[in-house]
Amino acid sequence: MGKMKHVVAIIIVLAVLIGGFVYLLPKLSELQLLNGIKGFKQTAADTTAIDASTQDTLTFEERMQRALDPLEVSYSKRKKRHIWTMGGGETVITYLLQMQRFVKKAGGKILYMEELYNNNEVFQAARVDLLKDNGDSLNIEIQVSRNEFKLGASLLAVAFQVTQLTPELVAALKKLEYAYDLLIPPFGLSDEEYRNLDKIYNRNITLWLTLESTKLNKAHNKLRPLRIHHTEEQIEAVIGDASSKFPEARGIVSRYGEQAVEHRQLLQAILKPAKDRALWFMDISANKRSIVPQICKELSMTCKEAVAYNPENSSLDDYTKAKIREAKRNGLAVMILPLTVSTVEKLSDLPTKVKSQGTTLINLSTFMKK
Repeated sequence: MGKMKHVVAIIIVLAVLIGGFVYLLPKLSELQLLNGIKGFKQTAADTTAIDASTQDTLTFEERMQRALDPLEVSYSKRKKRHIWTMGGGETVITYLLQMQRFVKKAGGKILYMEELYNNNEVFQAARVDLLKDNGDSLNIEIQVSRNEFKLGASLLAVAFQVTQLTPELVAALKKLEYAYDLLIPPFGLSDEEYRNLDKIYNRNITLWLTLESTKLNKAHNKLRPLRIHHTEEQIEAVIGDASSKFPEARGIVSRYGEQAVEHRQLLQAILKPAKDRALWFMDISANKRSIVPQICKELSMTCKEAVAYNPENSSLDDYTKAKIREAKRNGLAVMILPLTVSTVEKLSDLPTKVKSQGTTLINLSTFMKK
C-alpha cells in the first residue's frame, strides 16, 4: 500500500512538470536568449544575402579585374583607353585568351583584339575593344610589365641528392624556409642517418633508386641496384621494400642508370610496380637514347626527364642561374643538386632571388603534375 502511494505521488509530480513545460514553452521564445539564437540564424542568412548582393553589385570591369588580377589599372586621356598593367611571367597572348574567356562567360562580346609590336614603352602590349554585358563599349590596352612579375607565373622545384646525412647537413637543411625534396637512397645509409630525416622540416622524400650502369661495382651492392639480369620478382621486391620503408614518397628518381633507361624489359619491370604503387618516375641519367618517355606512354604513367647538376659541365652558380632563367622562360624548371653544406647555403636566399621574377618554389610531385 505504501509503495502505491509513492507511485501515485511520482505520477502527480511528473504531470505537474509536463504541464508546466507545455505552458512555458511558447513563452520561452520571448526570452532574450532564444531571441539571440534566432537573431544569429537570421544574421547568418542575412550575411549570405549580403555577400550575394555584393557580387551582384560589382561592375563588369570590377569582375574582370578580379578574374585577371592586373597590377595596376589607369586611364590614358591621350590614348582614350583604360591601361591594364599585367604582371610579367605570362605572355600578352595568355592574358588576351583569359580576357576573351571572361568576356564570353560574363555575357559580353569581343569586338577587336590586336597585339602591339615595336612598342618601346612596355615589354608586350595589346589593344582590346569589347562590349560589356549591358552593351556599353570598353576600350583597353594590356601592357605586360618588364619589372614586376605575376606571383606564380612560373614554378621551380629543388631537390638534393643525399649520399650522407650528417648533423651538419641536418642543421643546414633546417635553415631553408621553403619546400624541397630529398632524394633518399632507401638502402645503404646508416640507421642514424635515416633517423636524422625526422629532424628536418620542409622536406619531401623521393626514392632515389640505383639502376643498371657501367659505373656500378661491388661497393654499390648495399644500394640494391636494379640490374638487367634481375627477375621481375626481384625488382618488384626491391621497389616494394623501398616504398614500405618510405610510404610518404610519391616518386622515384633514377641514380646512375644510363644503361637501364635504354633497356625495355628492365624499364618495364621497374615502371609497372612503380605505377601500381602510384609512384611517378624521373629519369636524370642524361642519356639521349633513353626510352623512358616511350615506355611511360605505353603504361599511361607520369614520367619526366631532367638534368641534374654535373660539375664537369658547369659551375654550381652557372647551373642555378640557368635553372632560374629556365623557370622564367618556360614557366617550369627543376634543379637537382648534390647535398653538401655549401650547396644548401648557396640556395638559402633562393626565395628572394626568384620572387622578383614571379617564380614560386614547389616540390617534385607538384612539378611532375605540370
